[in-house]
Amino acid sequence: MISERRFFNRYGTPLIMDREQAVSVIKNIFEKCNQMQGKSMKLMPPKENNALSNTFQIHIQTSDYEILTSCIKSIAKENGLSVKQKDSLLIVYKPYPNVKETF
Repeated sequence: MISERRFFNRYGTPLIMDREQAVSVIKNIFEKCNQMQGKSMKLMPPKENNALSNTFQIHIQTSDYEILTSCIKSIAKENGLSVKQKDSLLIVYKPYPNVKETF
């Protein structure tokens, strides 16, 4: 039997973003970020060989809209997540443990 303890750090923060947390973050984004209307969002399943993380990721097409980007980054930070921007795509993810983010 797999111990659930291995999915949390010593402060009780989740080390992974599971489907339940990802869906909760998406709901939070739609509730707080009014600029989401008409934008594309995808919930991407975990991939072991992904450079950012091996947990669920949220991909959002923002069309370089600074207010929306700021809102999403704020929600990600509240949930212990990171955001990577690639052109007009925002990727919300849980980084690998002990990896320092550079933005």
